[in-house]
Amino acid sequence: MTTATPQAMSQATNIVMQDLVDCLLAEQFFGSEPLPLVSDADWQRAHPYAPTLTGQYIWEWCCDPVEQRFISIALRPGITQQWEKVPGTPVLARQDEQWTVLSPEDFMKRVFGSMSERFQDNDKGLALFLDVLHTSVKQTALSLSHAVDDQGLMAQDPATFFRTMEQWASLRDRPYHPLAKAKQGLDDEEYRRYQAEFARPVALNWVAVDRTLLLCGEGVGDLAQCYPAHYLLPPDLHARLGQEMQARGLADTHVALPVHPWQWEHVLDKQLAEVFAKGDCQRLEFNEGDFFATSSLRSMTPCFNSADYLKLPMAIHSLGASRYLPAVKMINGGLSEALLHEVLEKDATLRQSLHLCDEGKWWAFMPPDATLFDEAPRHLSAMVRGYPRALLEAADTRLLPMAALGTPLPGSNRHFFDDWMQYRNLPVDAESVLTLFRELARSFFDINLRMFRLGMLGEVHGQNAVLVWKDGHADGLLLRDHDSLRIFVPWLERNGMADPVYRIKKGHANTLYHDRPEDLLFWLQTLGIQVNMRAIMDTLAQVYSIPVAGLWLALRGVLDELIETIDFDDEARAMIKRQLFDAPNWPQKLLLTPMIERAGGPGSMPFGKGEVVNPFRRLFLEA
Repeated sequence: MTTATPQAMSQATNIVMQDLVDCLLAEQFFGSEPLPLVSDADWQRAHPYAPTLTGQYIWEWCCDPVEQRFISIALRPGITQQWEKVPGTPVLARQDEQWTVLSPEDFMKRVFGSMSERFQDNDKGLALFLDVLHTSVKQTALSLSHAVDDQGLMAQDPATFFRTMEQWASLRDRPYHPLAKAKQGLDDEEYRRYQAEFARPVALNWVAVDRTLLLCGEGVGDLAQCYPAHYLLPPDLHARLGQEMQARGLADTHVALPVHPWQWEHVLDKQLAEVFAKGDCQRLEFNEGDFFATSSLRSMTPCFNSADYLKLPMAIHSLGASRYLPAVKMINGGLSEALLHEVLEKDATLRQSLHLCDEGKWWAFMPPDATLFDEAPRHLSAMVRGYPRALLEAADTRLLPMAALGTPLPGSNRHFFDDWMQYRNLPVDAESVLTLFRELARSFFDINLRMFRLGMLGEVHGQNAVLVWKDGHADGLLLRDHDSLRIFVPWLERNGMADPVYRIKKGHANTLYHDRPEDLLFWLQTLGIQVNMRAIMDTLAQVYSIPVAGLWLALRGVLDELIETIDFDDEARAMIKRQLFDAPNWPQKLLLTPMIERAGGPGSMPFGKGEVVNPFRRLFLEA
C-alpha cells in the first residue's frame, strides 16, 4: 500500500495547518501590528451562514482588497506565543458569503498572492515552499496510516526498546515545524521503505574506495584493522564482503564503505561519476544485512547485536537542507567530543549523568585536489557511532530519544509515562504525571545548565538528546551529533579549557561560536525549551487531560531551584534569571521566512533569529 487513508490525510492536513498558522504568527509574518480580532459571537452574528468557528476570537484578514476576499481563523492566547490557532478548527476563505475550507497549500497561495510585492523576485522560493508543504502533508499522512508497534515496551531488551522509541520519535520529526515531515527526493514507496516508523529492514550497498583517497577520524588507526565492515557486519557477512574484495583484487588497496540504497541509486553517478570511471571508487555486488533507520533517517541501527550504529550521507532535502555527511562536520564533531570529555572532569554531576557517543570512527572520500568544503566528496562517507555499551546492555536501563516523549501516538493515548508510572507503582493521575515530569526536567536542565556554566551547550532538541532511564528514574542524558556543540570561549577558558578551533568556511555564518553568554543561552531557550520540553508538555497535557499551564509552572519551579543551587557566579545567575523570567520577550528561531528567502541550495537548515513572548511571564499574565 503506497497511499494514505482518507482519515490519515485529514489528520495530516489538520496537523500541518496548525503548525503552519502558529509558525507564521510567531514569526510575525503578517506584520508586527496587533491583529484585528472580533469575538466569535460577534463574528457568527455577522456571518450567520458561515461554518462554525469555535474560539475566543476570530481573526478576519482581507487577503485581496480588490476582490474583497477574506480569510477567517479562530485564535486563542498562547503561552509560547501571543496568539495561536484554536486546535481542530478550519481555516476559512470567504468571498461574497461563499465559504471554502482551505488546505495548507491553498492558504499559502492566498498568503503569497497578497504579498506579491514582498516576494516579487523570489518565484523560486515560493514554488519550492509550496512543493515542500504539499510533500509534508502527504508524507505526514503516510506516517499516520501506519501504527508503530508499541506493545510490551518494557519487556523488550534495551536495544530493541531503543529502536522502537526511535520509530516513535520519527512520527513527528521536529515539533511545531509545518514542513518537518517532508523528505524531498523520496517518492511514496521510498518514504515507506526508508522512514524509521515503518520498521522496514534496509540492506545497504557498498563501494570500494582507494584507501589513499580517504580522510579518517581520530578513532581510526590502521585501515587494515579499522574499517566500517569490521564494526557493522557479523562474521559471516563480513567474510562474504571480504571474499568479494579479495576476488576483485581490492582487498589490499581499497576500503569498503556502506552506501544507503537511495544514495546509491540517485546520487553517486550524479556527483561522482568521474571517480567511478577512473576506478578510484568501485561499486560492489555485496548487499546483505538488515539495518533499520532511526528517527534521523540516515542514522541506522546495527544489523546484529552491537553498540556500533551507522550514519551515512543521504542527499534528500529535509528542513531546507541536504543531508550529506561532509568530513569537515565530522572533524568539528571530533573537536567537540574532546571538549565534552574535558568537561566531564570539571563537574562531578556531569561525570555521573552525562553520557557521550563515540563519534571518532569515520571515513570520508577526499581526493587530493578537493577541499573540505567541496560538494561532491561529502556524498560518500560513513561514521560508526559507538553507543556506551553498558547503557544498551543493562537490564534496568532504557534509552529513548526525548522526541518520543513529545510525540503523540496516532489514534492512541499511549505514552511512555504509562510504563513509568506502572514501574514505580504510581497512580495514573495528574499528580503522578507532574512528579515524573519534574524528575525529567530536573535531570535534563541540571545537565544543560552545568554545561552552560562551563561555556557550552549541546544540540538538545528531542532527536539528539537521549534520556537515560534507569530503574524507574531519569538518570541522565546521552548526547549524539557532537558537531553542533555551541560554545562561549571566555567561559571555556576561565574553566581551564581552550577554543577547539573549529573548521569554518571563511565568510560564512556559523552557529558554533558565540559573542555573549546570552547568545549561547539562546539554544537552551529555543531547542531545549521551545521545541523539546514544550513538545513533551503539550503531549502530556493531551494524553493525560491535564492543563498545560500546570506543567509550565512545574518547569518554572525546577529551573528556579537549579539556577539557585548550581555554582553560577552572581553575574551569570542574574543574567539567566533575567533572560528566562524577567525579559518581556524570548528569542526564537525563525524557520519559514529564511527557508523562503534561501529558495533551496546547499547548506544546513536555514534559520534566522526573532522574538516571541516570554512563556513564564505569559503564565502569570494569564493567571
